[in-house]
Amino acid sequence: MNEIPSAVAWTWLVVALPLAGFVVNGALSFFRPNAKRAISTVGVGVLVAAFAVAVVVVRAVGAAPPEEPWILTYWSWMPAGSLQVDFALVMLSAGLYKLSAGYARNEGMEYGLVNPEWGYWWRSWMRLPPGHWLFRMLNHLAWGTEVVAAVCMLLPPTRAWGGILLIVSFAFISTQIRLGLLCEMVMVCGLLYLPPGSTPDAWIRLAIPGASGSGLAASAGLPWVDGVLTGALAFYILFLPFAHGGLFYNLYARRRLPGPWQRLLEAYTNFFGMIIWRVFSVDVINFFIRIWRGRRDDAGGRTLISDYGWRGGLRYSHVGESITVTSLFTTLKYYPSNSPLFTERLVRYARTVACPADSLLVFEYVSIRKMHDRFAFVPVAEYRVEPGPGLVTERILDPEISVHAVHPVSPVHEGARPGSYAPLPG
Repeated sequence: MNEIPSAVAWTWLVVALPLAGFVVNGALSFFRPNAKRAISTVGVGVLVAAFAVAVVVVRAVGAAPPEEPWILTYWSWMPAGSLQVDFALVMLSAGLYKLSAGYARNEGMEYGLVNPEWGYWWRSWMRLPPGHWLFRMLNHLAWGTEVVAAVCMLLPPTRAWGGILLIVSFAFISTQIRLGLLCEMVMVCGLLYLPPGSTPDAWIRLAIPGASGSGLAASAGLPWVDGVLTGALAFYILFLPFAHGGLFYNLYARRRLPGPWQRLLEAYTNFFGMIIWRVFSVDVINFFIRIWRGRRDDAGGRTLISDYGWRGGLRYSHVGESITVTSLFTTLKYYPSNSPLFTERLVRYARTVACPADSLLVFEYVSIRKMHDRFAFVPVAEYRVEPGPGLVTERILDPEISVHAVHPVSPVHEGARPGSYAPLPG
């Protein structure tokens, strides 16, 4: 039996460094919110350092391959019970939001399926009329599956069924919607609800030999970390109902909690990154953005940059870019009276896009409209951006559609500021 190399003992840093970065950046976001360079440096730096440690560990293992697995136990990172409750509440929140934001009235899934920014097969889905029974069925399945799965996952006797329902539903979504690895990550989370010894658990053990095997164990002797994490998780779980209830109260009742409680709610939810999961709701997917590059004098036409999908190059084929662009332009709906916020975000994004000094970028806002028998793409507005001087010029193309208006079925209202669902005072 091989002894564990000394370098392997540093494996705990692979987890601890990103955790330290999370704590530092969380503190910076409260006390120095404008220190974007420092936040970026910390975020990237801890990941590079963790990767370097991982390389050293892998080299050490490669130099002395073990005869059986080495199992190093440092602390209990995330008890499954805590994660089960947390994730179930996230899915419940997402399902209830879809229910209230139009899915039950056939205002939801169909926009994403026909949206070039999100749908794999948008050209095929465009052939169906907006009122087709298939869209209605998918909309009801979308919100209903999340709510039913979440309730099942909260109840011990039905947790396995909830996990299986979640895995199956997101397996289907992964074939239709460009969401990167989000669907696969949710499916992995569904595995948390499968009890040991169940049939799916047996399949996993067959697919991954050694998943439950014994090995050479080692302990780093950090019992104090267990105590800290246990206390932190207890605090986190204790306030989860308050956090989700407070967010829903802000959004649906359109009211703030009493002063200290509202500040506590926002501090807690922002530190832990908790939101109402509004992914794929109508206000997010009933439009898309075409990004063009052209000369300032408009000579020579325009070149399309944002060719979304597999053929559009590395940047705009990745869902992360779609999320970034969409989040940028939902600022117009979420904070319609705060035009400086939108302008600042748009200029910052434009400066990440290659643009010669004699050129500018044009962001074309295209609305997805439902006609009686078809969908239509309607250009609504253009935003001409000169990245260097930071100039933004808005040009309205269709005055009948406002880029600031939320959909009639949407519960969205203007927020007081980013990071809060509390309504704008007054």
